[in-house]
Amino acid sequence: MSASFIDAIVKAENTEQRQAAADALAAFAKSEGLVKSVAIIESLSPLLENKKSVPHREGALLALGSLATSFGQAGEPFLIPQMPKVFELYSDKMVVVRDAASVASKAIMSLPTRYAVRLLLPVIFHAIKESKWHSKIGALDILSGLTFSAPQQISAALSDIIPIVSETMWDSKPEVRDQATKTITDCFNVV
Repeated sequence: MSASFIDAIVKAENTEQRQAAADALAAFAKSEGLVKSVAIIESLSPLLENKKSVPHREGALLALGSLATSFGQAGEPFLIPQMPKVFELYSDKMVVVRDAASVASKAIMSLPTRYAVRLLLPVIFHAIKESKWHSKIGALDILSGLTFSAPQQISAALSDIIPIVSETMWDSKPEVRDQATKTITDCFNVV
């Protein structure tokens, strides 16, 4: 049954239609319950990896964002593992995919409880260290957002955060340097 919703996302003609189809998928998943919806979340993985189809990548990202909004914190254990793929798509050649990656990552990263922040940092650090510059900016932006949603946890993790972020302050891309400066400022403001 969920295949028809995923098919509607992929075959939609524009972003608005894909978002509407993603919202319909999330509503269906919520009605089925989280346990049954794990398969839906897993079925989005191949779409995220489809390098030849923009609608597949954008649609999967929009669906992840809608699922995160629909399930809230209950979806955290199933959606957080998708974050490395989402960070990777921040560097996609197509702007609509990058925008969808931003929407999905912000929706997913708004889920974690403050106790999960320590477990998320390695995922964010990997994106900062190993990714292309768009992904670095996205990961730094997410880290900045965590300073507002989980300031105590970020404060406790500063000894891990500072070396990674300060290294990106010397990146060759000015956009990365600017975001790194903003992120490090936000991190220091939690102390």
